[in-house]
Amino acid sequence: MRSIITFYNTYAKPAAATLAGLCAVAVFLYGGLLLGAVAHASKHSAAQEQTAEIQGSLASLEGTYLSYTKTLTLERARELGFGDPVSVTVVRAPQEVFSFGDVATTPLR
Repeated sequence: MRSIITFYNTYAKPAAATLAGLCAVAVFLYGGLLLGAVAHASKHSAAQEQTAEIQGSLASLEGTYLSYTKTLTLERARELGFGDPVSVTVVRAPQEVFSFGDVATTPLR
């Protein structure tokens, strides 16, 4: 019986201190992970808002572009200083250059 009491008196305080230290480390790590999760959610929300803002401005710019293309005519181009072409040359490349279907099967040269 005395050996149990001696063992308890010898190791009780260090065991309690170790357990308290482990609990403190666990609480610290939990707080850090929780803070990281909140920061990640905040960044995700800010990115969503920024994406919505960019999509709205892009839609506005597309509408402006489409309205300008509707007003573009040959007469308007002449008013802006563009002239009629003197000669027209058509340049064509082999069809295989523009084919993406054969890219995976065509060996490299």
